[in-house]
Amino acid sequence: MLMTPRAKVIIGVVIVVVVVVAGLGTFYAFSNHHTTPTKTGATLTIASTATPTSLDPAVAFDTYSVLFDDQIYQTLVGYGTKTVDGTTYGALTPVPELATNWTVNSNGSILFNLRHNVTFSNGDAFNATDVQYSLNRVVSMSQGDSFHVAQFLNSSGIHVLGTYQILLVPSAPDPWFLNLFQLWVTDIVDPTVINANGGVVAGHVNTYMSDHAIGTGPYVLSNYSTSEIILTANTHYWGSQPNVTKLVFLQGGSPTTQETSLQSGSINVAFNIPLNQMSTLKNSSNVKVLSGPTSSEYYIGLDENVTPFNNVDVRKAVNYAVNVTNLVDYSTYGYGVVLKDAMAPSIESYIPAFANYTYNLTMARQYLALAGYSHGFNTSFYYAAGDPIGTQLAQILQSELAQVNITVTLEPIAAATYNAQVGLGHYPMFYDGWVNLLATPDDGLRPLFSSHNLGIYGNYNYFNNSTVTKDVIQAGKLYNMTQRDALYENAQQILASQAVEIPLFNLENVIPTTSNVQNLYIYPTFDIFFDQVTVS
Repeated sequence: MLMTPRAKVIIGVVIVVVVVVAGLGTFYAFSNHHTTPTKTGATLTIASTATPTSLDPAVAFDTYSVLFDDQIYQTLVGYGTKTVDGTTYGALTPVPELATNWTVNSNGSILFNLRHNVTFSNGDAFNATDVQYSLNRVVSMSQGDSFHVAQFLNSSGIHVLGTYQILLVPSAPDPWFLNLFQLWVTDIVDPTVINANGGVVAGHVNTYMSDHAIGTGPYVLSNYSTSEIILTANTHYWGSQPNVTKLVFLQGGSPTTQETSLQSGSINVAFNIPLNQMSTLKNSSNVKVLSGPTSSEYYIGLDENVTPFNNVDVRKAVNYAVNVTNLVDYSTYGYGVVLKDAMAPSIESYIPAFANYTYNLTMARQYLALAGYSHGFNTSFYYAAGDPIGTQLAQILQSELAQVNITVTLEPIAAATYNAQVGLGHYPMFYDGWVNLLATPDDGLRPLFSSHNLGIYGNYNYFNNSTVTKDVIQAGKLYNMTQRDALYENAQQILASQAVEIPLFNLENVIPTTSNVQNLYIYPTFDIFFDQVTVS
């Protein structure tokens, strides 16, 4: 299931790259994610109801746009894999990509040694100045998810030391600085192509790059239209040629059409089939449904700008009144994992801080009485229209809250309007989610709960607590894990005591494919990489 974050197929021959972390004396061994599949010239046909907002990694922010960047462009550092009970999943482990190895210094700076003999798909040579140009461009343009870069890196921290060596110095302490260079927004672009087609204008997008792309990755853009996008194997690619040499993305078809086409085999991968249809697909002999854990957190927001949710006792009451297990089971169709905190359990520093909010109508009524609402109240619940999870969730929520005399009016809003307005402070209750792209407690807690991020900047609940703000900001600067975990745990306890939201579930990434598609791995960040996929 393709979704939008408020955000590489890796398996292969093992080679060992030793990286010394200066000042810590730590060694890391990585698995090379480039295999040598048998080249068959296979074509993979993918269907989506979405269209990319931009192919420019400095601008892209939705998962469908990032999907194309994942095939065409590359970052300094890639993602590893892990195998659990015989199934291989994508992992967050950093592995070499355009950087062959690196040294993390005691001040947090990173010295990257870059891969030699790499070219862009047009034949232009890749080197350290391209890295410098790409990172400066992201910060200067200030588009998409550039804030991930800009908050920790500026031009004064980018030092080219040689043709294939670059030193990156964070502008502020960042224990996860290395993980930043796994994100698509740090993809390396070709300066020659961009300078010849509009260049870099501070604060503005480059419209040419929205539907043109030249990268170092395994695929090149061959055709772009509103109905179809075609990628073909990059003959200049420095790694092994992919087994699938042609990717055809069909755009605009309905989920029903996708389901029928997948069952007939006319498409191989579908991105927008609702979760409630997966059980039907599982019974199809030529279809399989892949799923895997993500770093996402979905929740019911309680806007503290709006009465009565500016009252902590009301927020506690609704936490006790909602049977989260029941709600998750019926709304996610088996693909949601119940959460007991405001971030996923796979994230460092996680504690089940909301565990005390068990389903208890007696407690719910007691807190409503304390708040002065013993007879209940009326409110509205907002969610994106057409979202099967949001729709099912809304109906169950309405029924459950009615048991404590809270009358809920359901307000489905067109997705584009909803996404634009949910952070404006006008929705008393709402359904939303956060994909923790860096899979760190800093990326999981600070954007959503710091008072510096109120409203459209991530803190949609308008939760304003000076201790939480201080703790999450200070913790994000500490290299000592024990010290930062203590601060993060304190922040999580406060979030729970203030009943800041109703945590719901960690949603799996679900991708149905035809049964002949092999080695398509699920990544926690919703990235997908087709270069290691094989078709039998």
